[in-house]
Amino acid sequence: MKRILFTAVFSTISVLSFAQKAVEFSINPEIGKKLPVTLLIKTDVEGPQSMIMDMTLNMSLTPTKNENNVFTIDNTTESVKVDIDAGMMVVNYDSQMEPKDEISKAMASQFGKLIGQTIITKVDNKGKTLDVQLPEDMLQGIDKETFTSMTPSLPATAVKPGDTWTTTNEINNEMIGKMELISTYKEETDLGYVVDITGKIFNPSNSEIGSLSGTYLLDKTTHFTKESKLKSTFELQGTKIISDITATIQ
Repeated sequence: MKRILFTAVFSTISVLSFAQKAVEFSINPEIGKKLPVTLLIKTDVEGPQSMIMDMTLNMSLTPTKNENNVFTIDNTTESVKVDIDAGMMVVNYDSQMEPKDEISKAMASQFGKLIGQTIITKVDNKGKTLDVQLPEDMLQGIDKETFTSMTPSLPATAVKPGDTWTTTNEINNEMIGKMELISTYKEETDLGYVVDITGKIFNPSNSEIGSLSGTYLLDKTTHFTKESKLKSTFELQGTKIISDITATIQ
């Protein structure tokens, strides 16, 4: 009986020790390896001109360079599908289909600009986006912030499940000044490491205008994102904007 009890206690301690194993996160994607990416962006605008837009981008992501733990990553758009519901008008566009009417042609003239375009990002080994380079004729509806969220900000030291760290992302565009984020290393699963984030969104005048939450699944070997789901909600001049971004990297 004592032996059985000892074995049970030892097994429990072993499980708890494994569950609380510390991890020192450091991004290290394989240089030159092309990764297929599916990016889903759903935007719900509630206000005087309400609108729902669903956009699907099929892309290829290729880390091209590593200089002192700063990675250059090319993101090339291969196809795009857009569905817009503006109440009185519903329009659709699929880059893999020939536009047949005037509305489809107008959509193609705008969203077709994305095809073949390469967005270059520079990210350090702790997930901080240092630079995003958009092509000059890139669609205005696609902004840099979409690509600064491809990886989470990672802690400087090793962390155990339940540990948290804080970061501030300076945005400085016309709508958003910064985001203050709290990240939590949640757990290790068979698929990878899970990191949850919550945060507050501030306008350029430093007034809080919204919130952000989401989850990242990180590869166990490279600590690079395998999947992310982010939701942001903020309000500007009486218009509420809800954005859901899901990225899947194979």
